[in-house]
This record gives sequence, structure tokens and C-alpha cells, in this order.
Amino acid sequence: MKSNRDNCIALVLKDEGGYSNDPGDNGGPTKYGITIFDVRKYVKKDATADDVKALTLDQAKDIYKSKYWDALDCDSLSSGVDYTCFDYGVNSGLGRPRKALQRFKDKSGVELINAINDERMSFLHSIGTGHNAKFLKGWTARVSRVRQHSLELARQNTSAGATVGAAGAGFAAWASQFWHSHEYLILGCGVAGAIALGFVIHKLINKGK
Repeated sequence: MKSNRDNCIALVLKDEGGYSNDPGDNGGPTKYGITIFDVRKYVKKDATADDVKALTLDQAKDIYKSKYWDALDCDSLSSGVDYTCFDYGVNSGLGRPRKALQRFKDKSGVELINAINDERMSFLHSIGTGHNAKFLKGWTARVSRVRQHSLELARQNTSAGATVGAAGAGFAAWASQFWHSHEYLILGCGVAGAIALGFVIHKLINKGK
């Protein structure tokens, strides 16, 4: 299955935007969605706000790949579920999508995508009070976008699978028809080929004596 990684990282970067330092945001100085705490953890242990500002796009992509996408093993998840879990992990920590996958392990595809996004929406409503209330509209709008794009990825994957399956079935039908139409010719070529191969082997053996 083709990895959706680059596409999903691009979507996260689009949602996260550039540098910000909102006093009401517990993440503190943040750039491309990478907080100062992540910069201190993965880039420079004593990083300041200026170091966050200096974070490059390539550094952010590397962090998203290794510390979120790979950490959640998103390449092993089905198309759409990968993006849902990746974005959830970026926004709310790796533990939540991991627990959601275990909680909904009896579900798959569209059903799993909806279940995880429903849970995420409920979680955000539970914390979107008090000083967080001003963020709630943006948070929930993001989850709606994630759900929509995840469902589209799942639909595209299903369509591609159906196309490949149809092509495979068509080839199998053609091969079967060709065999029945040319059965004696194929068998004849097989016998002739075996006789020719035996003659070559006999010549080689006699040459070596």
C-alpha cells in the first residue's frame, strides 16, 4: 500500500500554520505546530522562543515523520485511519490514538475513522471550557476536516482496490479463454520445447565425453 505520509504531513502543516505564542495556549512558543517543548526534546535541550522561530520546515517535517507518524506506525494503518490517528497524536499526544485503536479494535475502515473522530470531538468538548473556550471552534473545525479527508482517503483506496480487482478478474477470464482456444497449440509447443531441450542436453553430454 502506498504511504500517505507526505500528504498527511502537508495537511498538518497547513492546519498548524507558522509561528505563534498565544499566552492562553499551554504549548507556548510554537512553529509549524512544533511546541517549544518538542524543540527542546528533539532539537536543542535549552531552546528559547528564538530557537522555535528559527525552526526550519525540514526540521518540522522530520519531527512529524519520526516522532509522530513512525511512532504511531501509521504506514501499517489503513488509508484514512492513518491520517485520523496521526493528526490526533499531533494535537493531543500519542497516547490517545493508541488507546483509541485498542478501544475500537473490532472496527475498521470508515467505521473506525468515524469512531475515533467522534471520540476526539467529545474529548475536545470536555476540555473546551474556561480559558480554552476560545479555541473550541477551531479545534472542532479541524477535526471535521480531518474526518472528511480521512473518509476521502478511505474511499479512494477502496475504489483503487476495486479497479485492480476488476482488472485482475478480466485478465483471468482472458487467460482462461486463451487457454481453451489454444490448448492444443500450447501443449504442442510444450512438447516440442521439451524435445528440443533434451536434444541440447544430449549434445552437451556427448561433447564432454
